[in-house]
Amino acid sequence: MKRGILILIGLIVLTLIGAGCTQAPPETITPTPTPTSLPPTPVATLTTEPTDVVPPGQNVIIEVSRGTLTFDPVITVVFRGGTGINLLSTLEVRVTRSDGTVETAHLDEPKIGDSIEVMGSTGKDRVEVYAVMKDGNTYKIYDQVLEFRK
Repeated sequence: MKRGILILIGLIVLTLIGAGCTQAPPETITPTPTPTSLPPTPVATLTTEPTDVVPPGQNVIIEVSRGTLTFDPVITVVFRGGTGINLLSTLEVRVTRSDGTVETAHLDEPKIGDSIEVMGSTGKDRVEVYAVMKDGNTYKIYDQVLEFRK
């Protein structure tokens, strides 16, 4: 009887070992790298575009000037008023330098004489000024390329 039990246990063990060995090993999937192309980065341009036509009664007057010192080529935008003085929410200034870098600045609720200074380069810089009105409309009121020194 002991002999029968040992044989039965031996058969069970061999069956378990045999069953484990007959299974196929798990497949390992090695991913193959596929090149992906990044979306093109937008290129800053020094090409100006036409400014917007501001509706009557919403005109904004600004003055744009450029420093001439090589160690401080600052671009200054001064708010001078206009018929839209009470309708203006923000002046936004965007300077695109000749090396392609872009810097922005803004002036909230400007008053006559308030100014914004943005660092330019010693080359050509494109200056864009936007008037954001309290009704949510935005108008491009200035778009010029300023050269450092002529």
